[in-house]
Amino acid sequence: MHKDANGRARRRWIQAAGAAAVTAGFSALPARAQAARRYAVVSLVGDRLVVVYAGLVTGTSLDANRQRVVLDAKGAMDQFALAAVGKALETADGASATLLGVAPSPLHERADSLIDGKSVSLPGSLVDALEQSRATHLVMVTKQRADASIPMLRTHLGVGKLRGLGYYIDMNANIRMVESGATGRGLLAPYVYLKLTLADARTGAVLNQRNCTAAQAYPVAGSQTALDPWEVLTSEEKIARLRSLLESELAREIPLLIAT
Repeated sequence: MHKDANGRARRRWIQAAGAAAVTAGFSALPARAQAARRYAVVSLVGDRLVVVYAGLVTGTSLDANRQRVVLDAKGAMDQFALAAVGKALETADGASATLLGVAPSPLHERADSLIDGKSVSLPGSLVDALEQSRATHLVMVTKQRADASIPMLRTHLGVGKLRGLGYYIDMNANIRMVESGATGRGLLAPYVYLKLTLADARTGAVLNQRNCTAAQAYPVAGSQTALDPWEVLTSEEKIARLRSLLESELAREIPLLIAT
């Protein structure tokens, strides 16, 4: 985590990529809790939402899904993630957290390159912000790529891969609602596919990692008006349900991440 001889060049690189580190501290906590651990949090998932349209299963290893990218220029989901992690740390560990915001940039898509499994290596501007925070531990939220798996009542649906944040659409899934008996074709599923990393803020050593692969299905069969899966939820509901899923996953996973 220490700066190297190329620190200035790294700072210029991250600035050119459009990332700007800003800090926002949680309220001061008792001195004993602060002495035990002080966290800094970085989220690199909120640059875009990806709408994934399930393709036909072909029996090959190729991902036949189509994708449509919706850019999040303001990084709203990163802000939701930072706040959720900060709250979870305060609740689980009674520790203070400094939230390091990074504006949407190419770094969000290349965040995997910052973590090699054993250590974390941050760009220069984030190194500076981390040092100023005087954190003992770093929590990073980055994108995870894994098999699409949408939980249903007794099974899971999904083809291809999902990564980061977005919505999975299956136009062909035939679904029957248990309570009403209504049937319909198609579903919409907000998804959260993340990797959580806990590292020593002084050395960069990775201490623990957790993978989050959560989704929530909203079938056409459950709607009284929608014929198209994309119309099952309104625009406001799409964001609200994705945010709720993100926050609930972080609230559940962060205590498990830091229990080391």
